[in-house]
Amino acid sequence: MASIFSRIKKKLERSKANKNWANKNAYLISKGAVIGKGTRLNCNIDAFGSEPYLITVGEKCLFAADIHLITHDGGVAMLNFLDYFGEQHMDSIAPITIGDKVYIGTGAYVMPGVTIGSNVIIGAGAIVTKDIPDNVVAVGVPAKPIESIDDYCRHLQEKGKLFPTVGMPYEQKRAYFEEKFSLNKKAAKAEKEN
Repeated sequence: MASIFSRIKKKLERSKANKNWANKNAYLISKGAVIGKGTRLNCNIDAFGSEPYLITVGEKCLFAADIHLITHDGGVAMLNFLDYFGEQHMDSIAPITIGDKVYIGTGAYVMPGVTIGSNVIIGAGAIVTKDIPDNVVAVGVPAKPIESIDDYCRHLQEKGKLFPTVGMPYEQKRAYFEEKFSLNKKAAKAEKEN
């Protein structure tokens, strides 16, 4: 009976932790993670895996949904099952270190032992298997630097893909983009055709 209550308590604790950035940071810090000031976690606390105490995150980072920081090699379980180490079961574990001002895109994985420098963008779906230096955009499987942060900014400016909408109320932002992309005209045209 005590184990059922323990599981329910743990589930409620984790649910509360996932409610907002402050709760996520506080929960993970209580489990040993180092998380710098101003870091926002749009991911679930499960993104920090079973060894959050092996993860160090700098200041002003932003993690998108569904990222994974993997500090262990689960494949070693098969070696244990196959008795490669006799009766002593083994782990293969390494810490992850992430610098300041790092964005990690949706669905990205950071593997054991990786260090990501500061001022870095990790693209959506990337799998980071090796260290990433400062001031780059890294994408792909495995993730590799493709351009500098300065080049990334210049490309966005040249393509007209930067908009002054951060912090705008929802309705104002919606109106801005509907006008910018002529969305109301498209919707009205589609309505007339039906």
